[in-house]
Amino acid sequence: MKKRILFLLAFSVALNLLGQDFDLPCDNINYRPEVQTVLLYADGEQLNDPIVPLEDMMGRLTLSFDIIGGEGEVLNYTFIHCTHDWQPTDIQRIQYASGFENDRLDDYAFSRNTLVEYVNYQLKFPKEDMMPLVSGNYLLVVYGDDLNDLYFTRRFMVVDEKVQVGVNVPRYPDELAFTNTHQQLNVMVSMNNYLTGNTQQYSHLTIRQNGRWDNASIGLKPTYVYPDYISFEHHPQTVFEATNQYRRFNTSNFHFQSENLAHIRQTDEMFEIDIATCESRARQAYTSYEDIHGEKFVYVENDDLDNTTEADYCRVNFFYQSEAPLTHEDLYIMGALNDWRFDESNKMRYDYRLHGYTCSMVLKQGYYNFMFATADRKTGQISTDLTAGNHWETNNVYKLYFYFYNALKGYDELVGYTVVNSH
Repeated sequence: MKKRILFLLAFSVALNLLGQDFDLPCDNINYRPEVQTVLLYADGEQLNDPIVPLEDMMGRLTLSFDIIGGEGEVLNYTFIHCTHDWQPTDIQRIQYASGFENDRLDDYAFSRNTLVEYVNYQLKFPKEDMMPLVSGNYLLVVYGDDLNDLYFTRRFMVVDEKVQVGVNVPRYPDELAFTNTHQQLNVMVSMNNYLTGNTQQYSHLTIRQNGRWDNASIGLKPTYVYPDYISFEHHPQTVFEATNQYRRFNTSNFHFQSENLAHIRQTDEMFEIDIATCESRARQAYTSYEDIHGEKFVYVENDDLDNTTEADYCRVNFFYQSEAPLTHEDLYIMGALNDWRFDESNKMRYDYRLHGYTCSMVLKQGYYNFMFATADRKTGQISTDLTAGNHWETNNVYKLYFYFYNALKGYDELVGYTVVNSH
């Protein structure tokens, strides 16, 4: 059973190998198929972004992940500082971190009463003996015996708030053709006493829509520089497809067929769940309902059970009805259920017999949001226009990060952060 599960996971993950020079992408990547359900969040809340204040960060980040079929080996972790656009920084480690260069990951527990056996690891950091010293972007690296034995990497941020970031979402964007399908952000950053002669050159703004990185606007420069503030207005990179509300399903109870679940069955290997048949919403009227903006929340419905070690894994089968395959695009399942990535694990394949696309994913019990999206085969651009439609009314969460380059110390400081709802 264990070998068949690992084979399914291996098929669904495109492995990236680390070179000898430690030159790895500063991105959220699983390097081993047995690594599952990596959660990194702040202040004990799964849905919180992994960002902490520079002046008060001790133990505020929680890392949780599973190793399917693991034996409980001790792992290691470290972190590296990154630029505003997620490249390894040029400054030396002694300039951005105190204490040890790495530490052990030895807080683990074996799964209990589950069909799928796994080992759950827990870590609360930063710790006193390994602490970031400066603000900015960081990459957490988890590995085995050495840095060529990578398990996964995850992004987190440390903010030293010195400016105020203000945002509004106007009803009408600059491009009137986008009035009903896109959302535009106008951003103003109050610089206080932070203005310098190089404000235009040293300022960098990043905007994310929900949890996505694929469509993030990174490294935006100010449109205008005023005596006490700068603005980012009338900029094409502050305009986003509005998308639609996310679809949802709940697997926290295998004995209750909740919303959007068509079938639940138990096999010798694991529970198997069929999501209700989906189809394009592109031409449907917008419907408002609550979602969690594409995120996931891992839990078991029974309060007496431990979510970390007694939540089981299940194979979730998706079906997207389509009379013919797409001619110029590939179809993916988008959301935190795949860490917002687009790879073999969430790529759907057309079945001519069923007249639709299928995909199976192995997921831990919990509540999940997802959406279907297409990737242009030439450009790689992700869009929801054909699958979910785009509606200005959609309630998206936008996360804004303002960086200012510290010329004296040679790194990008993260000095402003805010979160705003589009409605």
